[in-house]
Amino acid sequence: MQLPPPSANAGQRVRYGRYVARRLRRDKRTSLAADVEAATARVLNLARAHEDANGPVQDALADRDAADDDLDRTAQTARAALAGRSVEAARTAPYTLIFPDGIDYYIAAPLDAEVSRYGELQSRLDELLPEADPVRQEAVPAINAGVVAFTGAAEALIKARTEEALAGTRLEAAEDAWGRLMTKVYGVLLAELGRSAAERFFPKAKTTKTKPVDRHD
Repeated sequence: MQLPPPSANAGQRVRYGRYVARRLRRDKRTSLAADVEAATARVLNLARAHEDANGPVQDALADRDAADDDLDRTAQTARAALAGRSVEAARTAPYTLIFPDGIDYYIAAPLDAEVSRYGELQSRLDELLPEADPVRQEAVPAINAGVVAFTGAAEALIKARTEEALAGTRLEAAEDAWGRLMTKVYGVLLAELGRSAAERFFPKAKTTKTKPVDRHD
């Protein structure tokens, strides 16, 4: 009896388990068959749950990245508007005070610095532009909304990744229990029937055939 390797996916274990359960039922070993069916069904259900758990991760990633893009667009739009006010605008205040390290300081911020960098941009706009300035009026509310969206998505992503990790742990435990059950079933059959007969209840390991190498003298 050779179980699927540790690297095997859940689908391989499910196919293997179904085969074993069917062979046991055909041999009227109802109790053993029921145990194998239950363990295999648990692996299948938890594998599906693990796969499903990745959905919220992708949703949160998309939301976070979209919020990041919105914030970057706001910064770029504000920069372009301020720089376009005069020939010298990009080399004088308030532009140089709002973007002292250039636009990349904001739009290329690390994810863990996103909120603080855009909070800084908002503070600079509030302090350095008049309240009635159209750039301030447009950019500040957009930054507020973007930061809220980014923060919410980042928190949702942490939660979703935690749930996915827990689902993976539950699947690993079920796969381990499944493997131990298969070993016990084999032990029961081995003691009762002998090796040759016991092996027939389990799928044969696939062997890879290698093609002979042509030699040219």
